[in-house]
Amino acid sequence: MAMTHEDNELLTRVENGAPMGEMIRQHYWIPAVPSAKLVADGAPVRVRLLGTNYVAFRATDGHVGMLDEQCPHRKASLLMGRNEDNGLRCIFHGWKLNTSGDVIEAPNHMGDQSQFCKHVRVNRYRVEERGGIVWVWLGKGEHPPRFPDLPFTRLPEDQRSVTSQEVPTNWVQGVEASMDSSHVGVLHESTTQITAGAGNERLHMTQALAPRLEFEDMPYGYRYAAVRALPDDKVYARVNNFVMPWYGIICAPDAKGPGTVFFSTPVDDVTHRAWFVHFNPHRPLGMTVMSATPDVWGFPPLPPGGPENNWGQNRDLMKRGHATGFPQHLGTEDFAMFIGQGPIVDRTTEQLCSADGAVLRVRQALLKSVREFTAGKTPTLADNPDLDYAKATSVGGVLPAGSDWRTLTLTP
Repeated sequence: MAMTHEDNELLTRVENGAPMGEMIRQHYWIPAVPSAKLVADGAPVRVRLLGTNYVAFRATDGHVGMLDEQCPHRKASLLMGRNEDNGLRCIFHGWKLNTSGDVIEAPNHMGDQSQFCKHVRVNRYRVEERGGIVWVWLGKGEHPPRFPDLPFTRLPEDQRSVTSQEVPTNWVQGVEASMDSSHVGVLHESTTQITAGAGNERLHMTQALAPRLEFEDMPYGYRYAAVRALPDDKVYARVNNFVMPWYGIICAPDAKGPGTVFFSTPVDDVTHRAWFVHFNPHRPLGMTVMSATPDVWGFPPLPPGGPENNWGQNRDLMKRGHATGFPQHLGTEDFAMFIGQGPIVDRTTEQLCSADGAVLRVRQALLKSVREFTAGKTPTLADNPDLDYAKATSVGGVLPAGSDWRTLTLTP
């Protein structure tokens, strides 16, 4: 059954007090900026979240702060501020804020400057720096939500890489794709063949395009197995996890290889930031397509064109056998699909099939949570006694036909 217009609005909108945006603001830590983007005493960075602009900076002592972009004095942009002596100084009148959001200097005020600064009204945002990412809680109150301590957040730097890209579409389009297993063998056919070595289990995805999906609810969302039939009475099962509100934890292509976490965070109603965390819990990550890029704020690349030239699609390359004509990166292929759907996809006219079960569950989890929130409740998937983010591990492997895929999750 197609989604109603009202549900599509509830699902996607995050600006101007929209219920989904307010739920995210209060009940979730939001990935804000890659740690590597911020340099001590370096240039501050604009971070736009849920339709509001903020500024992130790393102070002299290494601590990170998130502030409203506009100075509390005369609303000049702190992006132009001087980052010096453990604070960000507005270049308009010299007001200075520290990483906690306190105004610590107001040099144009006559009288007791210290007392004056204590009474300036400011918004203070809690920040955590883990897993190569600066996270922020934008909610109200003294008690932040549980931190999403995902499988990569405690790994040393040489076992993970973090990149991100701003994409001009609504955030849910990206979240849905992270759980859409059946598109991998079609959209990413050539990318998979190029990056996979001989015998890599990931190649099975290009050989069986209609997986059987089996689901299991989890305290953080759900996990599911995409089971594909193979010759010799065997199956290839990929067990991936959806963690509310936007994390797709994707299994490694082969044993002891690097896994990936894809997540799409809402910049505003029609823009999201796509995040790619490549990580290996077993050993140093080494050189990969992801770890090789120095651009943590603009990689993978967006499609190189617009609708007037099919978003830069290389049709000559397609004639030579490339599946999509977007050879830049797996992420570029995904971005092209999102952009082609439009800024906010109209889900009221979709015609879904058996492969879309995981996508439907993403929508159900988000809508259930936002309805709980609007009813004045803490969303069940945001906080309950059994919530353990560390258990959201994703695996894959070949099994005898008829085997229970859950045995894969028990392998040490």
